[in-house]
Amino acid sequence: MALTRRLMLKMALAGGVMLAIFPWMRAKWLPAGNGESKPPLDKYAENYKLIGADADGVSRVYLAKNGAPEQNIRKAIEMMGGIEKFIGPNDIVVLKPNAQWWNQGMTNTDAMKGFIDMVLAIPGFSGEVIIAENHQYQEANSRGWSTDQRNGKYNLNELVAHYEAIEQKNVTKYHWRAAGKYSVRLQGDAQGDSRVRGPEDGDGYVWMKDCYYLSPAGKKCLMTYPVFTSKYSGITIDLKNGAWRNGRYLNEKNVRFINFSAINYHSWYSGVTASVKNLMGVVDMTCGFPGDEPKGTYNTHHIGVSRQILWTRKRGVWRLGSLVDRFRDLCYRSFHHTGGVLGHFIRTVRTPDVNIITADWVGWGSRTDTEKSLHPRAILISRDPVALDYVAARDILCPNTPPDVATNKYDLYYRELNNPDIYNGPFRKFLAETQSQGVGNLNANDIRIVSHDADESNKRGDIGAA
Repeated sequence: MALTRRLMLKMALAGGVMLAIFPWMRAKWLPAGNGESKPPLDKYAENYKLIGADADGVSRVYLAKNGAPEQNIRKAIEMMGGIEKFIGPNDIVVLKPNAQWWNQGMTNTDAMKGFIDMVLAIPGFSGEVIIAENHQYQEANSRGWSTDQRNGKYNLNELVAHYEAIEQKNVTKYHWRAAGKYSVRLQGDAQGDSRVRGPEDGDGYVWMKDCYYLSPAGKKCLMTYPVFTSKYSGITIDLKNGAWRNGRYLNEKNVRFINFSAINYHSWYSGVTASVKNLMGVVDMTCGFPGDEPKGTYNTHHIGVSRQILWTRKRGVWRLGSLVDRFRDLCYRSFHHTGGVLGHFIRTVRTPDVNIITADWVGWGSRTDTEKSLHPRAILISRDPVALDYVAARDILCPNTPPDVATNKYDLYYRELNNPDIYNGPFRKFLAETQSQGVGNLNANDIRIVSHDADESNKRGDIGAA
C-alpha cells in the first residue's frame, strides 16, 4: 500500500505521542541510581523445583578466566565434576552455537573445540557430536558457518572440517531450516522448508498446537522444535523426545543438548544477549506472526512486539524519517516477553544439559563492531541459564563496559543496558520473564560462583596451571 495522506496523518499523530511519552518511558524503565526497586516475585518458588538449580535450591556458576579458551573450558568442566558427569560414552551430543553473527557475536570456536576434544577423549566413546543451529536466514551455509571474521581459529564449517581431516567422522553439522512461510519479512528471511509431526515424517520442525506460552498481554506463541538426521549415524534426533530409528525411540541412546553461546550487548530494547536468548536459534521463527500461520499467534521474537509494526513496511513510509524509527521502537516495548517464551521452551520442550558462555571476546556495545568489544578471556558454565546470564553480565560484560558511552537511543548508556541489577532495565525484565516459567535463580543470594584464575595459578606456580 502506498503512503496515503490518511496514513501519513496517522503516523504523524503516533509520532507526536511518542515524542511526548518517551522521556517518561525512559524514566520509568531505567530509574536513577542502582535500581533499588523490589525484584519481581518468583511465583514458582513454593510449588516447583527451579530448573537449573541444584538439590539445595542454589544455582552454581563455574567461571574460568585468564587462560586460552581451550584451557578455560577444560578448567570450568573440571570444576563442574568432569565431562563424564553429564555425557556418557554412547551419547549423541548436540552443540548449539550462535552462528547468526561473526566476530564477537558468534560462539568462540576454540572453546567449542576444547569441549569436543574432551567428549571424544571419554574412554570408549562411541557416540557422536553434532553442531546444529538455525541462524534464521535462507542461505544455510552463511554467516557464522562460513565467515572469515572468526571468533577463534575457525568458523563453524572449518571446525567440522578439522575433525574430518583427522578422520574423526563422528563430528558433523546440521543447519535447522524454518518450516513456515511469511508474507512480510521483519527479521531473517528463512522460510518454507518442512513441517513434521515427529521423526516418522522425516526432518523438519514440529509445531506443538497444544503447548504454548501465553504472554502477560494474552498473546500466544506455540512451542516448536527441530527433528533432524545425523549424517554420521543415520539416527534421527527428535530434540524433545530423543533418538529415533526404524520406527522407535532408542532408549539406549541419550541425546545431550549443550547450549553454547556468546555474550554481547544486543539493543536498547533487549539489553544483553547470552545463553537464554541463544535458544532463539533452536525454535522456528516462521511459526506465528510475522509468519502467515497459525493465525492469531506470534513467533518467539515478536510475542512482545505490536502487529502495528507492519506500518513501518508500507511503501513510502520512509518519508516520515525519524518518526518511523520512534514508532518501531514503541512497538518493541514488551520485547521481554520473549524471555517467557524461552523459559516455557526450557520447561516444556527441552532443557539444556549444560549452558556455556564463551566470554573470551565480548561486545560491550555491538555483536559485530570490533571497536565496541574487548577480550575478558573468560568461560562461564552452569546448568542454570538464568543465573549464568546474570553472573556473566554482572561480573564480565557490565564492568568492562565504558560508563560514559551513550547509545543513539533516548539518552541510554551501554553500561546501564548491560546491568542486570537494574530491575526495570530490559535485560533484567527479560531474565525475570524466563524465571517466571520456573527456570533458574535470579536472586544473587541463591547463586554461588566457583572460579579459577589462570593468572593467579601461574603466579603461585600451581601444577598444570599452564
